[in-house]
Amino acid sequence: MRSLANLFSPPTPEKIAEKELQDMRLTLFQAERRLLEAQMQVDYYRNMISFLEEVGATGVEGVADRRFATSAQSDTPVLHAPQPARTSPGLATIPIVPTAA
Repeated sequence: MRSLANLFSPPTPEKIAEKELQDMRLTLFQAERRLLEAQMQVDYYRNMISFLEEVGATGVEGVADRRFATSAQSDTPVLHAPQPARTSPGLATIPIVPTAA
């Protein structure tokens, strides 16, 4: 019905800009969401690589014993033992800049 009304009185530039603004905000939100999901994946794979390197260097028993000892000492369960800085050669983490939407 709206398109029929637009045939007789085309939308004003203000209405077009308003609709485009809504579309751009939705697109920005979706892009930020994909970025967050990608960063979560990067963190996951870095943690897995670090864990597997640690298992390869010290063996499964050493890693399991250390993680068990760490979780037994604290009141809350710990999922990860302290790890070195999670950086991989050739990879850089992109900081997320909050938007004023």
